[in-house]
Amino acid sequence: MTMPRSKDDAADARLSIGTCLGFGIGTVGVSIMLNTVTTYFPAMMSTVLGQSPEIAGYLLMISKLADAVIDVAIGSLSDRARTRWGRRKPFLLGGALLSAISFVMLFAPPVMSEGTLLVWMIAGLVIYSTAYSLFNVPYMALPAELTDGFHERTRLISFRTVFVSIGQLLAMAGTAWLIQSGGAGRSGFATMGLVMALIIAGSMTATALAVPVKHGAAPKAGQHLPGFAQIRAIARNRPFMMLLGAKVFQFLSFASVASTMLLYMLNVVGVGYSGQIAFAVTQNVVTALAMPLWVWTGKRFGKRRTYLAGVVLFCLTTLSWLFADHSITTLGIVLRGIFGGLGSGAIILMSISMLGDTQAYDRLLTGEAREGLLSSAIAVIEKVSFALGVAVLGIFLHGLGYVPTTGGAIVAQPASALLALKLGFSVIPACMFAINGLFLWAYDLDEDKLAAARLETAEVTGNALA
Repeated sequence: MTMPRSKDDAADARLSIGTCLGFGIGTVGVSIMLNTVTTYFPAMMSTVLGQSPEIAGYLLMISKLADAVIDVAIGSLSDRARTRWGRRKPFLLGGALLSAISFVMLFAPPVMSEGTLLVWMIAGLVIYSTAYSLFNVPYMALPAELTDGFHERTRLISFRTVFVSIGQLLAMAGTAWLIQSGGAGRSGFATMGLVMALIIAGSMTATALAVPVKHGAAPKAGQHLPGFAQIRAIARNRPFMMLLGAKVFQFLSFASVASTMLLYMLNVVGVGYSGQIAFAVTQNVVTALAMPLWVWTGKRFGKRRTYLAGVVLFCLTTLSWLFADHSITTLGIVLRGIFGGLGSGAIILMSISMLGDTQAYDRLLTGEAREGLLSSAIAVIEKVSFALGVAVLGIFLHGLGYVPTTGGAIVAQPASALLALKLGFSVIPACMFAINGLFLWAYDLDEDKLAAARLETAEVTGNALA
């Protein structure tokens, strides 16, 4: 008599360090793509190119909404792709190349008229969003393919989260240093765009080349782009739907923080790029160093509880910025970076690990390999939420009188604009994450439930073969 597999899936081989590092390094490029554009594109438009934050928000929204349909197509196509390089590698390589091109387009645009500039930026943002999807949708499908182990998946994602910290450090501090070194104007942004484009291409290509190709029989993938039947099947995966709902408010929160952070640092607390660098370095170093703690906590207390602990830390840290002003000290910035890094680490690690769990659960429920489709659903939610968040914040800032400038100049903003920046960087993201936590409270996929589903599937398969 054969013994059933243990809850921890001990039958699965432990992933090598090389595989974990190869998988994780690609997220350096993903982090730079996401964080730099959402943080610095509105700032560049409003302080260098003389455009309203509202215009920048609209441009980001249009590009992301237009590209949302592409996410689903990429997810489904990568699920069904059969090449000598596997299902995901061709998409990863294509995404790496286009990502670098789009980054240069956005941050090193040639001198042109205002109307032509807007057309150029729309084109650059559409290419940017498409490139991001080409890489990130199949990339998010990889954890469920690389391992079936419930806790091994968390270990794999912990490597990714360390590289997320490196990417965010480059996106928030490295970019600020490059821009500042270049004079904080057009040339500074152009230098930053060129340097970061090379890093993006290198890190994404490294993952595409390093991740092993999965051989052997795979569960049957869906034969068509998702219709109502597949949408209903996705909806029956309750843990995935709870995670999907949580993602809406997670990315509304991230959009609010990202689109106001630099403007807040420049105008509200007056610490500028130096303060941004200090905060980003502290937060991301702490996020990386905290990974062993959160991996242990997730195994000891569960992924959902660990995630919720991160939400509490993030919300408290974010709300503390409401009370900051020009008297803030370096210690005050560093302390916020420490607690923000702890909270962000738990949220990032557990949310991606839980996505892999819901993908594995879906495979057991349906018998189909739809990791790419589920990843594309997450990507659509991320993009739409981010786009709406950035657009609404742009309208919010414009409505409360934010004054755009050119050449990196900082001018005195009206009290209403300063209030808008405080709310956008502090209160709004905390409220969004509070709602996010309610969805995760209802998330019920744990190690026992996944093991039970695996056992039930094995029994059904055994009976069918008997």
